[in-house]
Amino acid sequence: MGYSSFKKLKEVTKKFGLNAEKAILFEKITPVEASDWLKLTLEKASFFPLTNEKVKSEKIVSPILSEVAESYFNSITLFSGEELPVDVDRDLSGECDFFFVLAPRKPYIECPIISLVEAKDEDMDYGIAQCAAQLYGAKLFNEMEGKSFPVLYGCATNSTDWQFLRFENDTFYIDNKIYTNLQEILGVWHHIIKSYL
Repeated sequence: MGYSSFKKLKEVTKKFGLNAEKAILFEKITPVEASDWLKLTLEKASFFPLTNEKVKSEKIVSPILSEVAESYFNSITLFSGEELPVDVDRDLSGECDFFFVLAPRKPYIECPIISLVEAKDEDMDYGIAQCAAQLYGAKLFNEMEGKSFPVLYGCATNSTDWQFLRFENDTFYIDNKIYTNLQEILGVWHHIIKSYL
């Protein structure tokens, strides 16, 4: 089943010998104003029945991440719906909703992957678990390609709530705060991307 087989974070930590704890990930985040395009796009999204994962991902999550990616056009590439095959036998394979690569304008996946986003309809625990498995997969993928990064970020979202993770020293740090304000969500993403540049 791959990444989607993990329903709880404990399953990920137990299977791969990793750790997890709650933490304050971002001491101070500078809110970032959304562009007129993003505001209009999200306003138009309200005309659709946001009743499932796919529509929320397309109409809300993708535009927010696209706006972030556009700000760093010469440094990163945003991928959507790509496979991240690392180790099929250990369920470290499958499709990822979104991820950022620290390489500009790439037509194919290239390491290093620096952050991932898992969009879920409602179950945030499931989203956190799947995102954690993908972060571990991304770490191994980067290492296989000879571009290891000590810190990777992830996020699970149901399009309204955004909860961030940091994976460092074989430990998943789960943010105590769940972000719901658009300007703060954009601010966190800008903070994360800038930390790699």
